[in-house]
Amino acid sequence: MARAIALKQRTPKNTTTARALRNNLQIPGVLYGDHIASRHFSIPVGEVAKLRKAGGATGLVDVHLEGEDRAVKAIVQDIQADPVSGKFLNVDLYQVRMDRKVHTEAHLAFVGESVAVKDFGGILVKQHAELPIECLPGDLVSHLEVPIDSLKTFEDVIRVKDLALPAGVATSLPPDEIIAAIAEPRSEEDLKAELSSEIKEGEPEVLTEKKKEEAAAAGADSAGDAAAPGKAAPKKE
Repeated sequence: MARAIALKQRTPKNTTTARALRNNLQIPGVLYGDHIASRHFSIPVGEVAKLRKAGGATGLVDVHLEGEDRAVKAIVQDIQADPVSGKFLNVDLYQVRMDRKVHTEAHLAFVGESVAVKDFGGILVKQHAELPIECLPGDLVSHLEVPIDSLKTFEDVIRVKDLALPAGVATSLPPDEIIAAIAEPRSEEDLKAELSSEIKEGEPEVLTEKKKEEAAAAGADSAGDAAAPGKAAPKKE
């Protein structure tokens, strides 16, 4: 078993503000689970990247929280980072029980070569990039390969039922849900026609001389109605 990643426990006695921790190159985090008490910890910023990579094929990482007797297995639920600087802000770890199923997602890796793409210029359309899965922690997989060799025409699709799920792994998606398909290539003429249509739809209406005359006549009729008997505006005092 690989060396467990050490986590320093944060208790009410040694709790430090998140900003102060980050200034000391420590990232705050929380370790929680189903019917498992939440514990707060900090981890050196240099260990966060290792934590992300440690899951390997299963997505499970071994972590050892300071003050506890043994290491536990967890899933990296979330690693928050600043959208501008990219600096790590917080780490969420989900502690798993090996006897209980977990619900997570597996990345779909599309592999192989499609004749419809290679020879006919089709476009691979991925309806799903992740697959929701359910399984015991020991059966976890971080990704699933999806061969696209079967996509030979524009009518071919890959459905959930076509995926080769590992033993013990199930998904909540319907069997007939489409995972990937091939879209026909669009000609230059089609693109120009669509662009021209979008431009016309966005153009303001141009008033021709005839339309100007019609608008003027409509305005005159409205003025006439306002001056008609029974419609005169009341006189001001």
